[in-house]
Amino acid sequence: MRQIGDADRAAQYLRDHWNLGIDPIPNLVELFEERGIKGLVVDSEENIDGLAAQVRRSRGEPVPVIVIRRGVHGEHQRFNLAHELGHLVIDVQGDDKFREKAANRFAGAFLMPAEALWSSVGRHRSSIGWSELFALKQLFGTSVQAIAYRCGDLGIFPASLSQRLFREFSRLGFRSAPNYEPNHLPEEKAGRFDRLCYRALAERAISEPKTAELLNITVHELNRRMEEPAPAVLQ
Repeated sequence: MRQIGDADRAAQYLRDHWNLGIDPIPNLVELFEERGIKGLVVDSEENIDGLAAQVRRSRGEPVPVIVIRRGVHGEHQRFNLAHELGHLVIDVQGDDKFREKAANRFAGAFLMPAEALWSSVGRHRSSIGWSELFALKQLFGTSVQAIAYRCGDLGIFPASLSQRLFREFSRLGFRSAPNYEPNHLPEEKAGRFDRLCYRALAERAISEPKTAELLNITVHELNRRMEEPAPAVLQ
C-alpha cells in the first residue's frame, strides 16, 4: 500500500471477505475471535493504547493477537482495535508516520463504511449539530472526533466545517485527557470464551471444577449461574 486511499479499499475488502455488509459492528472483540484473531483486554500501567502481533505456537500457524488496555472508554477501545487490525492486514510502504496514518484511515473506514455514512449523514453537509453527532456516536460506536475525521476524509464535511468542529472539540476538552467527550460507550468485552465453557459443561465435555477454574469463579457461583436465569434489565 502506497497511497492513503488504499486503506479505504482494504477496509472494504475485509468487510466483504467477512460478509459484514455496511452495518455497524456491535462488538469488535467478539468479531475478531470469530475470525481467528485473539482479542485481549488487559490491565496496563503503560501508556499503550493497543498493539498487534503474531504469536508463535509450538504447533500450527502463528495466531494473530490484538491487545488493548482496560479502563478506556469503549469508543476509544473500538478505534484502537480497528487501528491495530489495520496494522495486521495492510502492508504499508512508508515510514512510521505514514503507517500510523494509514492504520487510522483503515480504522475509520472499517468502523464507518462510506455507504453507511452517506446514508446516515448525506454526501455533503455545511453544518451539523451536537444531537446528531452524538446519535451517530451511538450508531457507529465511535467518538464524535472520529466521525468528524471520517466525514472530512470522505468530503462530506468541507474543511471549514471540520476546522470549526475541532476548534470546538479542543475548547470543550474533548481532545485532551482526562476530559474526554461525554456519552461514553461501555468497554469492549469478549463473551465467546465464557459461552464455550458453558457449552462444554452442558455437553459434559468438562467438569464443574474445571469450568469454574477456566471462568475464574467458584463452583458455587458456577452452579448459581447455571441454575438461575440472569436478572432482567430494566429499561
